[in-house]
Amino acid sequence: MREIRIGLALGAGAAKGWAHIGVIKALERAGIKADVVAGSSVGALVGGAWATHRLGVMEKWVRSFSYWDVLRLMDLSWRRGGLLRGERVFNHVRSIITETDIQACQHRFGAVTTNLSTGRELWLTEGDLHMAIRASCSMPGLLPAIRHNGYWLVDGAVVNPVPVSLTRALGADIVIAVDLQHDAHLMQQDMLSVTPQEALPEPATDWRGRIKQRLTQLAPKREYVTPGAMQIMSTSIQVLENRLKRHRMAGDPPDVLIQPYCPQISTLDFHRADEAIAAGKLAVEKKMDELLPLIRG
Repeated sequence: MREIRIGLALGAGAAKGWAHIGVIKALERAGIKADVVAGSSVGALVGGAWATHRLGVMEKWVRSFSYWDVLRLMDLSWRRGGLLRGERVFNHVRSIITETDIQACQHRFGAVTTNLSTGRELWLTEGDLHMAIRASCSMPGLLPAIRHNGYWLVDGAVVNPVPVSLTRALGADIVIAVDLQHDAHLMQQDMLSVTPQEALPEPATDWRGRIKQRLTQLAPKREYVTPGAMQIMSTSIQVLENRLKRHRMAGDPPDVLIQPYCPQISTLDFHRADEAIAAGKLAVEKKMDELLPLIRG
């Protein structure tokens, strides 16, 4: 009897994408070994590292990020293609993922991109591995489009944020999907570093404290800061991706859906890998009842 093949569909989510690392590690620790992986956007980046057995090296790299490291990786571009060139990041990715051809990966791998010329999704399952990852990660407005075979390719999340369909096409019988954007309705506070929410004050125990708290409550509230252009663009894209994702997964649902919860991590908070990875591990623990039948001896 043929062995059941398990596939991972790793969704889009920018800096929340490091949660994929936590998910994969938690699954493997539980004895659930995937055979194929398909990724969209940052899911393609992490999926490519896993498929080439370089996930540990990538984890070490992203856990070392400080806020300033992230800023140094942002090579601003004065061209019209995107706010960033992306050369610094993807040059370092090349030093981590040393394989150059998709077919040389140790596991079956595919990346979803969007063909701007046709408006359709394009599955990259052979050819240049680094081009496939970079095209899948090219968020419109942030990173430039990638030219391939006469077409311009951008972020796979525009058409397929959680690539369940590609995972099945790669031969998976059981699909474990990882959705990072289910909390996208929570408005981001800042593009680079989220300001922690202020904790509620402890109830006052004396009359002076109660008067002070009451005066504070009556004081005029601070006006909200108007969101910037990048914040509006990022959040708007996430809202559209969420609607598209729900529609697609309603027609082709995964067998198990894992949803790491980390709303405090904003689009470019790549220095918060520890929090994202921990959220991925916790999300797997919450789904163990559904995952237990998939554990292999």
